[in-house]
Amino acid sequence: MRVILGGLLGLSITACAAPDVQQPAPSDIAPAPWTFETNAADLRAMSCPDGVEFERAQSMPINVESISVGTSSDEERAMTGASLVGAWHLTSDEPNFGGLSGLETMRSGSLLAASDAGAFVWIGIDPDTGAPDGIGSISYMRGANGDFLSGKREGDSEGLVYKDGLALVSFERHHRIEAFDLEGCGAASLAVRVASLPDVIDGKKVPDNKGPEALSLLSSGELQAGFEFRKSEGSPAGLILEDGSLGMLEYAGQPGAFLQTGADHTETIGAQLFRAYDPARGNRNLIYVYDESAQVAKIEIANPLPADNYEGIAIGTSPAGAQRLWVISDDNFNSDRQRTLLLAFDLN
Repeated sequence: MRVILGGLLGLSITACAAPDVQQPAPSDIAPAPWTFETNAADLRAMSCPDGVEFERAQSMPINVESISVGTSSDEERAMTGASLVGAWHLTSDEPNFGGLSGLETMRSGSLLAASDAGAFVWIGIDPDTGAPDGIGSISYMRGANGDFLSGKREGDSEGLVYKDGLALVSFERHHRIEAFDLEGCGAASLAVRVASLPDVIDGKKVPDNKGPEALSLLSSGELQAGFEFRKSEGSPAGLILEDGSLGMLEYAGQPGAFLQTGADHTETIGAQLFRAYDPARGNRNLIYVYDESAQVAKIEIANPLPADNYEGIAIGTSPAGAQRLWVISDDNFNSDRQRTLLLAFDLN
């Protein structure tokens, strides 16, 4: 598996040249990678401008039902370097609860998710038990003009990064990344364009429904967008550059049936999430966890474990201080056939 690690990324531009070599014109120099630290202040100012007042998200109680995590022998066959410590079925009376794809941990330890319906969903986590506490809220994303995003083309949010109160969201169909200052203006925050992502990557058309699902912020502060669609080398991922383009393309190299749906990084580890489905075996997911030198955990979620359409992954911390992986499934707003499941894995 080829992975992109924050410490291994960067562009090298020669600082000087021999006298007989002409320096490239500024327009010929490749743009440097976009970084959070360089751009966060401007994004906040545009997403929460003067005159826009903070608006609270709508309260949304979440029903939490614990489900079986399987037997110890099931777990031993399915994973190395990690243990499945919790599994919950989440429901709500709010009709727009569901379709959860992007997932991030917040400073409080609770979770923030992005919904296919163009919404942010907060999922409370009890700091003592590490389980969902039934407290939730929801807000609907607004465009740059203040209007709510409408329709699948504009509102199909998939990947999510959250840092210092600023949410970065990737969308498919209209492939792009936009920023929302949730800490400054909350539900009233306006979308600010970070990048317009290409419709063709390495000679292949990006399908509307297989776009940038795996958005993550590397330890260097650089922003990586991973796509669901795949070529023979696997699913592509690249860095967002300062001009809003996609560069430094790599391929994940995952097994043939699997598509990339999620990723997350911390200062020390990274995680990648892939999914597959066929009628005979149903839903299956693979999770790879790695540090800068090696793979440290591998997890396969398939029957008899609680298998579903997992699309969101986030790295957090358990109440005991262990590194924890949160994984959430997308029910496609089809609660008769699919579920919103939340799983917790602690790294050994």
